[in-house]
Amino acid sequence: MTSSLSEASPLSDLQNSWPRELYREHCQDEEGNPYVVIVWQERPGLGITTYTLEDGSPVTYEDGCDFQIVATGKFITRCEDPDAET
Repeated sequence: MTSSLSEASPLSDLQNSWPRELYREHCQDEEGNPYVVIVWQERPGLGITTYTLEDGSPVTYEDGCDFQIVATGKFITRCEDPDAET
């Protein structure tokens, strides 16, 4: 029995499903403008993550609270979680 090339295999499904969204960070710039940073896992089993804005613009992770928008150089900061206990 031979398989047709048009049939999807589990391996091809796995390869086509990456990168995968892990979570979203609500951020803002110095003027208070809101942004959402999406954290992506590039491949299964690897600790490699990338970051984009909702529109797909690349963002770099700077430190525990800050990201930088690649195209503009603007820094944005994670917003405080209103549900977090202080």
